[in-house]
Amino acid sequence: MVHVLKEDGMTMEEMPRYVGAKTTLRLINRKYTNQMLQDGVRQEDLAKDEFVAFWNFYSVPYMLYLQERYPKVPMYLLSTDLINWQLAVFSQLRADFYRLGLGPFECYRFLSSGVHGVFMSFLLCGSVDIYGFSTSMDNFKAGFNHGRPSESHSWGFETMLMRLLYFVGATDICNT
Repeated sequence: MVHVLKEDGMTMEEMPRYVGAKTTLRLINRKYTNQMLQDGVRQEDLAKDEFVAFWNFYSVPYMLYLQERYPKVPMYLLSTDLINWQLAVFSQLRADFYRLGLGPFECYRFLSSGVHGVFMSFLLCGSVDIYGFSTSMDNFKAGFNHGRPSESHSWGFETMLMRLLYFVGATDICNT
């Protein structure tokens, strides 16, 4: 996520160090939490990021341990209010898609980290540019880069949602 800060009372000379600042945020899911717990993630892999945020409450019992294990990495847990809002929006969008005659979509247990990130970006940013998201299930099947796709997500719906967000001008999507 990239954001620009403007502080009232700041002189023009002081502003450049805040303008165009890039903030890197890594959203951590249950699978990645397990990798962090099992020595599958090096400290250097996370040190590049300014901070990490956990959205899956499976991570809660391990937060203190993970903070001790990765002391250079600021860690946060997304609030239940934010996650409940995201779930409500996601569920309403699915219902609206059904009413439009789209679907059926596979059932889901969780939103993907990508959807959590996109929804959070809409709350935090004036414009949202998305890189590396697929808008095609064909591309998804041809080469998924995280091992096997999780069956906990509704990938068909999420790819259609990314298309809709692009078509209505809510996002810019850059795919290779």
